Amino acid sequence: MTGHRYFPYLLILCTGILWGATFSLTLIATAGGAHPLFLSAYQVLLTAAFFLVVCLIFRVRLFNPKNLVYYSVIAVIGLSVPNLLYYNAAPHLSAGILAITISTVPLFTYAIMLILGFETVMRRRMAGIALGLFAIMLLVIPDQGFSSDDASFWILVVIICATLYAIENVYISRGINPDIDVRELLLGSNLVAVFLQFPVAIYLDLHEPWSWMISDSGLAMAGMALISGIAYSMFFYTIKTFGPVFASQCAYVVTISGVFWGIILFSEQHTTWVWISVAVMMFGLILVTPDDKKGNKQIS
Repeated sequence: MTGHRYFPYLLILCTGILWGATFSLTLIATAGGAHPLFLSAYQVLLTAAFFLVVCLIFRVRLFNPKNLVYYSVIAVIGLSVPNLLYYNAAPHLSAGILAITISTVPLFTYAIMLILGFETVMRRRMAGIALGLFAIMLLVIPDQGFSSDDASFWILVVIICATLYAIENVYISRGINPDIDVRELLLGSNLVAVFLQFPVAIYLDLHEPWSWMISDSGLAMAGMALISGIAYSMFFYTIKTFGPVFASQCAYVVTISGVFWGIILFSEQHTTWVWISVAVMMFGLILVTPDDKKGNKQIS
């Protein structure tokens, strides 16, 4: 099956559809009224448990003290801080808007790589960044009829999350030993995040009754942890097997599926400005995605 010519495309399609569903699950999880810190701590705990099982099954090293700095950096910039911002913003936005704003990650990744001198200036890709920013302006400036009066502020908060995810991408690409197994990295970073967040949550007396775990919110959080774990594994497998350029196309599927999951599950309706924003964002992503095949396997 893995040798079939359409398998790589099926892989990014499934990964994107799964990841796109997490925006809707976030809305369900936050609807229960649990504190964002509690939700974040619960998510990293479940995700750590998922990767613990994965590492045990595949006999991957569970924790290497020499990699503690790697784990800690990702636990802060890729998990703890963006999770807290994201769970605070989610109740004020729709699943579709969350999907569009988070899709700016590839744009910001290129911009950061450019600033740090890891990428060269290309007019085509600079135009992609400009279009991505324009797509966000189409969400913030016109009257979208959002239920939250300060929705524009929360869109900017999610943009900060996307920027942190972009910094994480650059750090993984340029700052981490490439020999480290990604399953070990994800387990270690989630474990560190657990030890960072749970003491604070306990100190602040943030908790939910045991019945919460089988409520819609609790089950949504469990689904998010499982789906995120599977999606991460599939995404990194795609990078390793078919190259980062091909894998980056997953961003298109995540955005589109995130919008349509919101329509299917919540009957979300979007203004013409939002659909124009989606189209502009897609075009911006196309321009930013590198088209050279260096370092990528030929897909045929």
